[in-house]
Amino acid sequence: MDSRTKLLRAVFHQGFRTPDWRHKQPPPVVTVDEFFAGNDDNESIAVNLSDHPGVGFFHERLKSLQGRPDVKSVLVNIYDLDPIISGGWPYAENVHVLTSASEEQIQAWAADLLSDGAAEGWPYGQPEAAQLPEGHFKWWWFSWD
Repeated sequence: MDSRTKLLRAVFHQGFRTPDWRHKQPPPVVTVDEFFAGNDDNESIAVNLSDHPGVGFFHERLKSLQGRPDVKSVLVNIYDLDPIISGGWPYAENVHVLTSASEEQIQAWAADLLSDGAAEGWPYGQPEAAQLPEGHFKWWWFSWD
């Protein structure tokens, strides 16, 4: 099974539904490895950047974040599946990091990722697939609006 098919199965297993306020269900999340394996679609993440650095830029930086001792998890939300109709990759609107790092450090990560900044929590609610924070760990999210 190819990487794209595995990704789509992970998404559909969570019951994909485009986020809206009628259903009040958060979009599904997948791991960094699931999202980026085989992904060469620059429009799959941070599509609003005028000078997009390429999907590999985000993969490299998010993998690096994932390896830090103050980070427990890095997840990518799947916001839109329309691109798959034409053979593209699902669209990710946000990246979520479960960390005990300081807000100053998290905002530095956001800048490194060319994000508009980081915010604590989940913009559409925490999905069931995301682990609950423990101790000093909190969920933060990055977006590219």
